[in-house]
Amino acid sequence: MTTETHSDVRRASRKDAPILGDALADAFADDPVFEWLIPGGVRDRHARLRTFFTSMSRAYLREDKPCYVAGDGSAAALWAAPGKWALPIREMAIESLPQALAFRGRLPRALRTQLQVEGLHPKTPPHWYLGYLGARQQWQGQGLGSQLLREVLTEADADGAAAYLESSNERNLSLYRRHGFTVVGEHRALGSGPTIWRMWRDPAPAER
Repeated sequence: MTTETHSDVRRASRKDAPILGDALADAFADDPVFEWLIPGGVRDRHARLRTFFTSMSRAYLREDKPCYVAGDGSAAALWAAPGKWALPIREMAIESLPQALAFRGRLPRALRTQLQVEGLHPKTPPHWYLGYLGARQQWQGQGLGSQLLREVLTEADADGAAAYLESSNERNLSLYRRHGFTVVGEHRALGSGPTIWRMWRDPAPAER
């Protein structure tokens, strides 16, 4: 009999949305953009972050987007296959109440930021999109991010497909660079908020 550990990565199913949501809430607790949207120090901040990320996880899973979780919920990643990065309007409508509960008075800021990010998203060529990736704070620096990246990048390389992401935390740029991503642009959220870096990865050349 084998024992599942924090480093065993598997494809998530719909019932895993709360696990994904809780892991990402912990991972993004000190993210500059989320501190700007849900300020640090509020009493129920983790619950609000968990509400948002569980909501996003449900939307991704309903659309059959490939999401991955470290076996016991130590880390999670939400991916979208080429041509499917945008969430349909119906998904945003379904999750409108959780979004409002998460961001409350800053919901307009959150929605405007989302629209800004989506407006800068490259439309071509087709590419994999990493929506969110993170490890719980106690497991950061243990290689879980690399494992979650490889789950999709290996397939992307085999298919000759590119990949794209946005990072709102500068300290994560080195991880993505190690996996072949380069910064192709950066902007301040809504012109005066935290910096968001846009990163692109061409497929690795096939071995001869």
